[in-house]
Amino acid sequence: MSLLDQQMAERRERILEAARAIIGEHGYEALTMRDLAQQSRVTVPTIYNLIGNKEQVLFAAVEQQTGSFVSSIQRAEGDVVAVIDAAVSELLRMPRYYRALLLVMLTSDAAGPARRVADRALARELDAALAEIAAAGELLEWVDAMLLRERLQAHLDITAIEWARGARGAASFRAAARFEASTTLLAVTRGRSREGFEEVAAGSQGEARLRRGFSPAPAEARR
Repeated sequence: MSLLDQQMAERRERILEAARAIIGEHGYEALTMRDLAQQSRVTVPTIYNLIGNKEQVLFAAVEQQTGSFVSSIQRAEGDVVAVIDAAVSELLRMPRYYRALLLVMLTSDAAGPARRVADRALARELDAALAEIAAAGELLEWVDAMLLRERLQAHLDITAIEWARGARGAASFRAAARFEASTTLLAVTRGRSREGFEEVAAGSQGEARLRRGFSPAPAEARR
């Protein structure tokens, strides 16, 4: 890499780091090219030349972070709950940024292409994990594995949005994601897989209930 190419790469990285910081601190709507240029120590024309407009900056920042997300879930090694855990862990690694990003995804198409990359990567790992259960003869024969995987992803999306909106803390987010995945799989598995999912569900249900502003009623009050 030439010195000029290295300098351009360094500037681009500073811009993306600054964009993530601004989005995490103030949200995507607060991201302006002027503030981004000031925080990344470049000029506004440099941002346009190296990356593009505001939506292109968002896409580039998300695309780069998606690589980290994909790598984390690929290390889960074919275990459904481990894949879910890996996805949650990546979101919790940069909570302010990912919270803002998830909310942007509800209202803007700018992050759509990068989101689809992450969705496809998550789908591949869940498909592999479900295939292992099926190969062991522990997935019920009537189950449509693709539909099951889609529902697992949908549950994770919903819980992630609850976390992004502040309805769940980190521990509750992880527990709820584990609980939803394991209870879904309890209905369609048998043998050791089912026993494992039952154990995960039982262990996570208490903390999964603890959302901000909500606590279970005492046992006496529920009688």
